Amino acid sequence: MTKILLLGSFLWFLSGCETGYKGESAQANNPCSAQNSEQVEAKEDAFRPYYEERIPLSKFEGGYINDGLDLGGIRVSETAESVRLVLDSYRLDSQGKRTQKVNRAGTYSFVYSPEKRLLSGSISGYRTFSAELPHFSRNSLIEKIYMDKDLDDTGFRFHIKFRDDVSVKVFDLENPGRIVIDANLI
Repeated sequence: MTKILLLGSFLWFLSGCETGYKGESAQANNPCSAQNSEQVEAKEDAFRPYYEERIPLSKFEGGYINDGLDLGGIRVSETAESVRLVLDSYRLDSQGKRTQKVNRAGTYSFVYSPEKRLLSGSISGYRTFSAELPHFSRNSLIEKIYMDKDLDDTGFRFHIKFRDDVSVKVFDLENPGRIVIDANLI
């Protein structure tokens, strides 16, 4: 029985190239792995221009590390070809009530996917969300906004669905601290 197990283990070890296992030391000297990696790189290069042009994700990050904030207001300014959302940040007192605007907004991270016409992201440093979500007409560039609680108890996740193809820009301003989301019709 021991001889069979040893023989089986030895054959399994020798067939590493065919099974897909390539240890670090064997990969550099293995012609099988070099050929496979060249083929994979050639395939990736062939599809890279299509991928980059077809799905250009835009990423936006910024803000300042903070805690105990309230997202107390969402102001909307829109025209037929653009929309601006301003997320106002307020300080919370010891009882959890909103007091005053802060100088710097909390941190944020957004990703815009033109394929889905969706801006998704999270804001951190916010314990409460007292602002009312705005509603938009059928003529607006924004179809809807929805949100949910982030896994971290000091943040929220945002999703903004657009009706048309837009270019998006997200940035923060200070004194008072606010996060600005701009979308312009392409």
